Amino acid sequence: MAEPVTISPTTRHEGHAKLVLNVDDEGIVTKAFYPNTTPVRGFETMLQGKTAAFGPIAVMRICGICQATHGIASCEAIENAIDMEIPKDGMILRELLGLGNRMHSHPLHHLLIVDDFLKPEEAGTLRVEGIKLIQKMRKAGQMVVDITGGEGIHPPNLMVGGMRTNITERAKSKLYYACREYEKDCNAMLEVLEMLMERYLDEIGIPDLGKHNLPYIATDSTFGNRDAINWKDVTEVPAQRYYADFPDIAQTATNQIPFYRGNPAEGGPRARMIKYGNFKPAGGAMDLNLARAMENFEAVKRSLELIDELNINGTVREVPNFYNAKEEFGIGVHEAPRATNTHMAKMGKDGRIEKYNIIAASTWNFPAVEKAIEGYHHKYAEVIMRAYDI
Repeated sequence: MAEPVTISPTTRHEGHAKLVLNVDDEGIVTKAFYPNTTPVRGFETMLQGKTAAFGPIAVMRICGICQATHGIASCEAIENAIDMEIPKDGMILRELLGLGNRMHSHPLHHLLIVDDFLKPEEAGTLRVEGIKLIQKMRKAGQMVVDITGGEGIHPPNLMVGGMRTNITERAKSKLYYACREYEKDCNAMLEVLEMLMERYLDEIGIPDLGKHNLPYIATDSTFGNRDAINWKDVTEVPAQRYYADFPDIAQTATNQIPFYRGNPAEGGPRARMIKYGNFKPAGGAMDLNLARAMENFEAVKRSLELIDELNINGTVREVPNFYNAKEEFGIGVHEAPRATNTHMAKMGKDGRIEKYNIIAASTWNFPAVEKAIEGYHHKYAEVIMRAYDI
């Protein structure tokens, strides 16, 4: 048995983590560890005793890329905790906000993986043109967030009870034309990624690189549906318990590990495309890169439908009634770019948060990355890891 291979920190992905790989004498990974190393911020404890309005404002600071999805899941959880339904046009704007987040985030991931697959001689040609296309797509996605959310970073238009304001006819037209342009760019992006993935797998001769046998979890193709799964089947364990037999790993990990029906599961683009689309997986991790590109189409298609449905003169918010607070947790679910993002809130009749729990989207896929890396040479570990973008 050779010395373990450690890559710390891992790079060109959304989060903060490291890889520790036990390998045999041929360099094949026999056991992979992918602990999250993000410092503990304590959002769930921080929110206890705070007003409902503070919830989405605070949780949007969890992630600089997925701020909208955390805010949406928080609003949905608090509203569910008081049996509140928001107005139709408020829901349309909220869904558009989440789709804009996805339309911005997915192309960013394409940027992070591209150097794994390009040849050196393509640095001044395909790489440059690809980055221009990616930045154009990101700009369109961010415009959707800006217009529907009021701002791109921590959208202030999102609030418990709906959305703060509706948009104008001019803003609606800008959304429409931006989405039409994005639709064209999706085709070009998918063509490039299909070529790169096919070429890479042909060259290394491992068509199933990153294959695992874990189940998939998803609740909806574009927004999120709390009724799609039984939440009693979802549990979390601290990383210290998950890695109990490996104390050196357990001491450095800061994340919780969610389980569905007692097992880890993969969430995200491939899971959604398999469950709600017509995606036929080849079996390896490179499927994820293609599924993410295909989800660009799903996001913009749904955005155009919602733009058509939106009544710019419609009501977009209602005043929450916290006297309706239930004894149990309210559940808010949003399909974040990376996986199923879940917030749970227990509300008091005074409008303050009594208890709060977050199953962040990325946490689903830490075990999936580990399983996907095992059985392959360690030189492919970061390529597989980056396919998950966590």
